[in-house]
Amino acid sequence: MSQFEITLGENERVQIVRLMPDAHWLWLANGWVDFKATWRYSMLIGLIPVVVAWVMAIVLWQANMLGFLPAVCGGFALVGPILAIGCYEISRLRAAGEPITLKAIFRPRIVSPGQVAIIAFVLMLILMVWARLASFLFALASSARVPAMHLDFVDFALQTPEGLIMVAVGTLVGAAVATIGYVVSVVSIPLAASRPVDALTAMLVSVIAVSRNKGAMASFAFNIAMLVALSLATGFIGLIVVFPWLGHATFHCYQAITGETVAKSA
Repeated sequence: MSQFEITLGENERVQIVRLMPDAHWLWLANGWVDFKATWRYSMLIGLIPVVVAWVMAIVLWQANMLGFLPAVCGGFALVGPILAIGCYEISRLRAAGEPITLKAIFRPRIVSPGQVAIIAFVLMLILMVWARLASFLFALASSARVPAMHLDFVDFALQTPEGLIMVAVGTLVGAAVATIGYVVSVVSIPLAASRPVDALTAMLVSVIAVSRNKGAMASFAFNIAMLVALSLATGFIGLIVVFPWLGHATFHCYQAITGETVAKSA
């Protein structure tokens, strides 16, 4: 296990640890332990993406744009790390042996709040790019013909050559965009939440961490994608459990890669 050190400031440094390719299983296991121990608070956080997803689905339905729901679901991977900050705080409090309260969850301790906001802004820009790309792909595939009925989109996407090409290309493009968001945020957000660091350095640390642990991080990303996909198949209900579980697991991912530990309170 080798280490690579990055300077965050005059007196701040972070170490990037190279881990085994199967390290993600331990992160998921530790995340599940955190979830079981704090399930009431964790599921409360899990309700947030479910409500947001339902509201978006209703808005798209009313606007006769339900066909864009898959693109919206893909964008979930970009904003998820921001919504999971409460899960990081729960895991940190539990590791420190401190009491977990609603105030602590919804007003988490963030060492560099402005920098977290900048990272969130970058993720939102990536999400906007993905939304425009999704619109462009649909317009290109359908010759700018907007389906008159909600089911027309499904028929078009699955029963026409143009629609199948659109789905295939859209899936690849969406996966690429989601990967970019994952690489720049998976470590940067918990890092900026717990250490004094600027957003650019935090995102650079995240990129380096992923590049030095390609096997573990790729496997972790695959598990995230599969669990989220299964949750979406349940009408988003599964996110009540899956979202906080993955949030806790991401905190343990951050700890393992940086070697950072939480000091126990006296």
